[in-house]
Amino acid sequence: MAELAAIQRTFYARVTSGGDTDAIVASGDLGIYTRMYESRLHDTLAADYPKVRTVLGDDGFAEMVMHYLEAHPPRSYTLRDAGLELPGFLAATTATSVAELARLERARIEAFDAPDASPLCEDEVVALDLGLPELELRLVPSSVVITLAWAVDDMWSAIDDGEPSLDASKTARTVLVWRRGIVVLHRTLELDEAEIVPRLATGIAFAEVCELLAARHGEQAAARATELLLRWLRAEILVA
Repeated sequence: MAELAAIQRTFYARVTSGGDTDAIVASGDLGIYTRMYESRLHDTLAADYPKVRTVLGDDGFAEMVMHYLEAHPPRSYTLRDAGLELPGFLAATTATSVAELARLERARIEAFDAPDASPLCEDEVVALDLGLPELELRLVPSSVVITLAWAVDDMWSAIDDGEPSLDASKTARTVLVWRRGIVVLHRTLELDEAEIVPRLATGIAFAEVCELLAARHGEQAAARATELLLRWLRAEILVA
């Protein structure tokens, strides 16, 4: 049994490092596992970060994956976590805009895998009548708010539209990522909205939303709050 354990440890070490496995068994039939290990992880990361792959190109992406796996070999039982550290790795080794594009792609993975929840609907809000100011607004659990320094959401759209320019401008913005049904969406928030939506993660009363908007909109704060509430309800980002 001890000999088997030693063989298994040697096999794992050589497969994950891309080393020679021929000497482990006389037939030399284990080399395929090294190629499968590298190929499966590459395909997993390519599926999780398709926009990053587009920006880097196939060869550039393959080289990046090789270096990433050397620095961050998989430690989890699930391939879902294989690319967990990729945004941070890219931030330390390549262009910031590409790293932030990876952050956006990772946020979409997290939103897709997050728990379900019944969204708050307009009829429920209308039924509150005079109780609307006390209504607590909270984001659905399948949502992520990320702050970006680069306009990688525009880069994302350019890739989807097949546009030749993939350069992102250095423009700060806040992006909401959420899942509606089985579809993951993201949207860049307007400036006043970006001040409020992160507060929705822990819950905020509608009356407080109006108060926060008063600094920007004065007497029009209530109208703006109502406009945003309708937008959020129709996007299904609020939990019932």
